[in-house]
Amino acid sequence: MKKKKEHIPKEKKLFSNKKLAILSIALVAVIVSGLLLYRIFLQTSEVKFSFKAAIIDQLGEEFPNSEFNETGAVAGILKNAGFNVTYHRSETINVVFYMGLAKCNYGIIIMRAHAAIREGETIVDFFTSEEYSTDRYVREQNNDLLTKGYYKWKPGKFYFTITPKFIENLEGYFPKSIVIAMGCESLKPDCEGMADAFIKKGAKAYIGWTDSISILHSDNSTVTFLKYLLVNNMTIHAAISECNKIHDPEGFSGKLSCYPSEIGSYKLSDLATNSVLNAFLFITQTHFSSKIKKYNFKLLFQIHAKHN
Repeated sequence: MKKKKEHIPKEKKLFSNKKLAILSIALVAVIVSGLLLYRIFLQTSEVKFSFKAAIIDQLGEEFPNSEFNETGAVAGILKNAGFNVTYHRSETINVVFYMGLAKCNYGIIIMRAHAAIREGETIVDFFTSEEYSTDRYVREQNNDLLTKGYYKWKPGKFYFTITPKFIENLEGYFPKSIVIAMGCESLKPDCEGMADAFIKKGAKAYIGWTDSISILHSDNSTVTFLKYLLVNNMTIHAAISECNKIHDPEGFSGKLSCYPSEIGSYKLSDLATNSVLNAFLFITQTHFSSKIKKYNFKLLFQIHAKHN
């Protein structure tokens, strides 16, 4: 009688070849995406758009407009778009305030402030609310960071004004910021020094006026511009074009413009696409299915390219 062979059960494989292949692809995907994200974070760590906004109301005491205070229309538009808004009253807009501006991490800066071109020059300066004195900020005055300015309707009274060189020498940077300079001639052709100073410090777009403008028209145009940019998600150029269709009722010829010109094709959403983590989560949720082979490497590389 033949002895029956003892049946020894075969050891079961923990993973099938198919599952092992899928897991291998997943592991490669995680490694590749991790390396790409590491590079992206390194390259964008200092140019991250901020959802903080500032309303700098240097005109508020003499020319108040409730649409520009902490509860007005401008603050409402910004808050509805996801911004944390800080309102700065006229009496606080002094030299020390401007010294700290680039350290506040504002993504949108609305400068409701007087601007003027120096007599016989092509330099635009911004007014503070601080009266001028030869005894204060001596080093800054000697180095052309500060000058003195006056209003035609206030003869004999002078105020500190900040220069483009002042902005260039600020501590900190502007994180892809949009600067809206509401003063007269703040972006007059061939007088782009102030605009260029903000761009050199990290700002992405500078919006200003090409010539003199009434305060009322500047106020109304700024509100309209923000609505088109933040609510309608228009490009900067398109929003400016809509605003310039309305003429100043007081007959001034200034038009809104942006610097540098090529940034006009951008929307706010273009400037704010820096949340790489959100992009990664989107990819993993959308392109990882139960079958890892559907992982979309192409989209990951597209996002990587967008951040370079």
